Amino acid sequence: MICRCRFLIPLLLLFSGTSCVLGAGTEPLPLWQYLNIRWARSPDVAPTGEDILFVTNITGVPQVWTTRISGGWPEQITFDTNGVSYGVWSPTEKHRLLIAADRGGNERDQLYFVDPRGGSWEKLTKDDNAIYQFGDWTQDGRKISYASNERVASIFDIYVLDVPTRQARMIHQGDGHWVASNWSPDGRYLGLLKNHSSANSDLYIYDSLTAEVKLMTAHEGDALFSGPKWLPDGKSFYLTSNMGRQFVGLATMHVDSGKMEWVETPDWDVERVAVSRDGFKRAWTVNADGYSEFHLLDMWTGVQVRPYRLPKGIVRGLKFSPDSKHLLITFGSGKEPDDIYLYTIGRDQLTPITRSSRGGVPPETFVKPELVHYTTFDNRQIPALLYKPRVSQGRMPVIVHVHGGPESQARPNFSGLFQYFLSRGYAVFEPNIRGSTGYGKDYANSDNLEKRMDAVKDIEYGARWLVSQSDIDSNRLVIFGGSYGGFAVLSSLVTYPERWAAGADIVGISNFISFLQNTGPWRRALREAEYGSLAKDTVLLKEISPLTHVDNIRAPLFIVQGANDPRVPKSEAEQIYEAVKSRGIPVEYIIFPDEGHGIVKLPNRIQAYTRMVEFLDEHVMGK
Repeated sequence: MICRCRFLIPLLLLFSGTSCVLGAGTEPLPLWQYLNIRWARSPDVAPTGEDILFVTNITGVPQVWTTRISGGWPEQITFDTNGVSYGVWSPTEKHRLLIAADRGGNERDQLYFVDPRGGSWEKLTKDDNAIYQFGDWTQDGRKISYASNERVASIFDIYVLDVPTRQARMIHQGDGHWVASNWSPDGRYLGLLKNHSSANSDLYIYDSLTAEVKLMTAHEGDALFSGPKWLPDGKSFYLTSNMGRQFVGLATMHVDSGKMEWVETPDWDVERVAVSRDGFKRAWTVNADGYSEFHLLDMWTGVQVRPYRLPKGIVRGLKFSPDSKHLLITFGSGKEPDDIYLYTIGRDQLTPITRSSRGGVPPETFVKPELVHYTTFDNRQIPALLYKPRVSQGRMPVIVHVHGGPESQARPNFSGLFQYFLSRGYAVFEPNIRGSTGYGKDYANSDNLEKRMDAVKDIEYGARWLVSQSDIDSNRLVIFGGSYGGFAVLSSLVTYPERWAAGADIVGISNFISFLQNTGPWRRALREAEYGSLAKDTVLLKEISPLTHVDNIRAPLFIVQGANDPRVPKSEAEQIYEAVKSRGIPVEYIIFPDEGHGIVKLPNRIQAYTRMVEFLDEHVMGK
């Protein structure tokens, strides 16, 4: 929720859905209040520099709002019942936004022009069954780039749309998963990325004068690249890569020479990178054991702002204003939901632009995690986040949450659901099992193919570490996760059936063969590189599928699925539900017809997680 003056207090109460709580009571607050905690992300600045666009879930689904950079009353711009994916301002026209939105979580984003003053949306794309991924505007506002699989469902091609005529043309016919990146300042060059797998990619440059596409990152083995972030000369740029390194560093490259020169090479991953339009300022973050270290360098003055400027948490976005005087930062932590801050360069001044509603929950009751490490079966150290309730009575039950991906990382994100469980006396444990990103290339690849079950064994060793702690109840461990984390839930239940009191699977994989057969065709090749291919690895895929070993399940199981999920289709939930039910194990299955890969809409989240809490109360807490 936005809160920049006293007049917004009534708006805070209206959108939080509850009255203000003035002090912590003796009884835990209801779940719906925690799920009403909001966030704000994805800022962009109007070409005039006076207004800011951002996305927030104030209304229960993500919508685009705007506010003045100097403060004032925020204004809601989009009102679509499904919400929107993101919004981007035209670089030249204050009254033109580009909006991306899907339908019911199907991830088939369509692109629209929207006038923030009101009126109907102008649809720019033509195939509702295709995906359109926005790339970038040219600085003169006359062209936009995007990638789409409208020609072949499994392949993304690159298109350029001429804004005055609204005519689009294909500029590059893809042969896999291609992405449009950033235009050079003069609009001659366009960066293109080709993803070979989750661990391997390439950066290309399209020359609009010659229509040639030039490979810039020839390499052997796996390496990731992102960029380009162009410098004002229009021929050199920043990019990030882990080529020849364990961790992602920041480098520069020139279009003509293709020579890559390292600029920042920390022993952690460089993540967010932003370059000011004048080319004199560079901002970047480093992911240090899950926490963002913020850096800002003014190359004109030599002044560098170091991580002290932000508390420990996560920077999700960096965006310079057109005049290069301000930097928009999206920041959150384990105790604070994501909000947008304005950093004024030269003054070293940080000003909150948004202040998301806490749902009437006293912020002082929120718990931040402790970073811990435990030893797994092969003596590898596994990092994990451990949240403990502020008040506990006796030995604590634990929610063990496994992140999705697997190319992802448990980080100190704010979770209203976690904070609710903490208020109820649960601890929350998030292990970064092998396969997680953030700990180097080898660690991210250490669960591939036949090593899949080593990651599940890491979870078991995390559980062993937990029960060795004097304040943990070994009989009340719950495993919970979504997507790949849902697979981890099911796999843990069938591999270590006596360990778990219950499991909660959100849009999880139960059978790798049917998953690969039915997932979106544009995803299959990337997923096969991680899990194994249908052509060569069916024996392996069957063996690591939880459904193969479903007879081992002993613990009650709670399942949630979105009917429109293009990543993990509903058949994955349905087959594990039927198999567990037929064996007489307590199981509950909820499917939402208007959701996709995860539960986004607030009423659905309240329904799903209220039932999950009731399920755990019955089967874990004995209520």
